[in-house]
Amino acid sequence: MGYILEMQNDPPRPSAYSSADIAAILADLQATVSGATSLERWTKSSTVPVDRVVAGADLTYLRLTAHDAEGSPIVLMLRERVWQRAI
Repeated sequence: MGYILEMQNDPPRPSAYSSADIAAILADLQATVSGATSLERWTKSSTVPVDRVVAGADLTYLRLTAHDAEGSPIVLMLRERVWQRAI
């Protein structure tokens, strides 16, 4: 019974993002984020919940807290100055 109670008390999973939501986030990133400093500003001012941020000279990406409609994680990456979905 304790196991069931623990599962019932787990925090709810964040809502899922649709393809249109992800496209809007990518467009916002493309318009406002060009590197580590601007990514830090974006994560602090954005309403998009972010799980992880990696911002370095060779690699810049973020993983959103929410998943897509199929339940897959959303990882967005800056590659050759273009934001795109990695997975």
